[in-house]
Amino acid sequence: FGKERVLHPPSQRGPALHDLMKMNPFGKFMDPDAGRKKEAKKQHMHKAKELFMSLLAEPALSMIEDVTVTEMICGDPECAPVDTIFKIIYKDAPLKMFGCPMEVEEVNNETLQEFMPTPDVIEGWGRGEDLEWPPLPDPGEPPEMELRFEVGKRVECRIGANKWAPGSIIKHWYREPGWATGHFAPYQIQLDNGKCIFAPKDVDMVIREYVADGEAMEGAVPEAN
Repeated sequence: FGKERVLHPPSQRGPALHDLMKMNPFGKFMDPDAGRKKEAKKQHMHKAKELFMSLLAEPALSMIEDVTVTEMICGDPECAPVDTIFKIIYKDAPLKMFGCPMEVEEVNNETLQEFMPTPDVIEGWGRGEDLEWPPLPDPGEPPEMELRFEVGKRVECRIGANKWAPGSIIKHWYREPGWATGHFAPYQIQLDNGKCIFAPKDVDMVIREYVADGEAMEGAVPEAN
């Protein structure tokens, strides 16, 4: 009544009706192609499953109840953003999985054969064997250097900024599964509390000779309180 109506540009009027129709209850726009993309993804997963099954032979085929294919987002910056995961459901053995570091659309005969377990592993899993896949790295040879402490020697290990724990050397050139080829820790130690740890370096800042209370180690510098 007596006031001029101001029409704002479309960009300032808020969502148009057809845009509101595409919003979900939480106020976020939905992808109009989401259904089509989801269906295409399912077809690629089915194709990957069929490809995997086609690469198997007896007796592995008879051991398997079903195979499912999914995608998993990887949060590790050093790995592929998306992995395609194959879950093998055995008839008489626990479920096993392996992955291909790519989206399911990229899985083909060549890439699948590169990352899938060998027939021996697939059949071993079907028999209930706990086989590693991918295979663990070759350990390699430990360094050719003499260590300060022999096996059985009483030592103290640094377990905190100013905290040491007594124990005994139980192994030279220790390594854990999955460590890179040629990577070893000089010592494995069993602490007096029963826990086993390793010393990554053979230096006094990490591991030192054990000195009983009341004894003084030659050249030792008293720790500050």
